[in-house]
Amino acid sequence: MFHRERIEIGAEPAAVWAVLTDVQHWHTWTPSIELIRLQEQERPFGTGSRAWIKQPRLRGAHWQVTEYEPERSFTWETRAPGVRIEAGHHLQPTPTGTRVTLELRLSGPLAPLVRLRHGRLIRRYLAQEALGLKTQCETPLAV
Repeated sequence: MFHRERIEIGAEPAAVWAVLTDVQHWHTWTPSIELIRLQEQERPFGTGSRAWIKQPRLRGAHWQVTEYEPERSFTWETRAPGVRIEAGHHLQPTPTGTRVTLELRLSGPLAPLVRLRHGRLIRRYLAQEALGLKTQCETPLAV
């Protein structure tokens, strides 16, 4: 089971990557996140990084980065009884900035039930995250 959201951002990939990997501040630019707390704050964000994430209307969950390519992509996953959830964040340079693809993949025997129960919410959260990221990256910093 797969959900995807793509958006074009008028900012260089390095700038988008800096915002995207500053995960503890996601709550400041997307309403789909209440809190992200990194478990190992002293080490750089990357493969093996773990975080506790709380989203509105959902239980908090522990996520771990399983794939990480600097300034290109990262994937993290969480597990619950009967379901595995992978969230991918991918950047691609374009002539005018960056194309961002956000993906969420559900697998396991309870994945169809989770999709039935939360599919609309998943799509809404992916859209909010994409638009929030675009707005954050394209808004000039106050001087």
